[in-house]
Amino acid sequence: MADLVLRKLRSGMLLCLLLFISGPVIADEVPFGKGLFWKLEKGDRKPSYLLGTMHVSDKRVLKMKDEVEPYLIESKVFYGEIVDTYREYREYLNVRYRDDGRTLDEDLSEELYKKALEVAKLADVKEAQLKEFELWYVYELMNGAPWYRGKDKEEEDDYEPVLDSQLEDMAFENYVKVKALEEVRERAILINDRPAKIYLAAIERALASTEVIEDTKARREEGIQTYLDRDTEKMYLKLEEDLKDEPTEIYDIEKVAMLDKRNLNMVNGMTPGLIRGKSFTAVGALHLPGEKGILNILVQRGYTVSRMDCQPDEKSSFCPGETLPE
Repeated sequence: MADLVLRKLRSGMLLCLLLFISGPVIADEVPFGKGLFWKLEKGDRKPSYLLGTMHVSDKRVLKMKDEVEPYLIESKVFYGEIVDTYREYREYLNVRYRDDGRTLDEDLSEELYKKALEVAKLADVKEAQLKEFELWYVYELMNGAPWYRGKDKEEEDDYEPVLDSQLEDMAFENYVKVKALEEVRERAILINDRPAKIYLAAIERALASTEVIEDTKARREEGIQTYLDRDTEKMYLKLEEDLKDEPTEIYDIEKVAMLDKRNLNMVNGMTPGLIRGKSFTAVGALHLPGEKGILNILVQRGYTVSRMDCQPDEKSSFCPGETLPE
């Protein structure tokens, strides 16, 4: 039961960048826009590995564990975005609840508040919780539900941890050292220190569509299919597409702060393991592609990156003649 409580941390705090990964977009090619599993090499160091994850517990996505297990269990250190600890779970609870004396039903019109409740139900978030959430958290929830497994109950017999948590468990079970690339409060500072009106306006825009409930349901399946296609370019371009009409403040939050800055922080965090060799890093797939993505940063720092999940008929400069073990 204690483990279940800790896993809620990851289900909630890993939601933010799963918001925009579906839908057709046409644009210039995105660097490293295909592939989820990569080998990282430099000089005579032992190779390290990088996996782009999806923060869900869908059984199709969880099959990724079988692909990477031979490499993870032989690693010296496992890096995840956030490690499941009681300290981090406490911080997660602290940062997501308001302390200004107001509640969401006071900030939204009756019509929009009812719609927000419907979206929250898809993520198993109770009204009492929703009313007390920080506006930045409500905004992420309205965009991201039903990614978030919002239940704070421990009696769920069918609870399935998200992929990241299961990879972390695999590391622990095989005596691989586990380290976090960031902390909950460190991440929250990037987004919660903004004027409330920015998030309130964004919440109202997110709820403006009359089909918001159906859109939310469809977006989950589309996102999973994009991940299964290993199409990180599509994820990245959809993020840009969804943000293009948003105010500069929202772009700065979702793209600059939550993606670009964190990418750099993550690379710096995983560098000690890369220097020693035989490290394994698992972060959300959207952190991999792009000019300011993790893979491009590593190449700029002199690393050779090679795809480990190429299909037999796939042609790419990043697809060497190397396959995963049976």
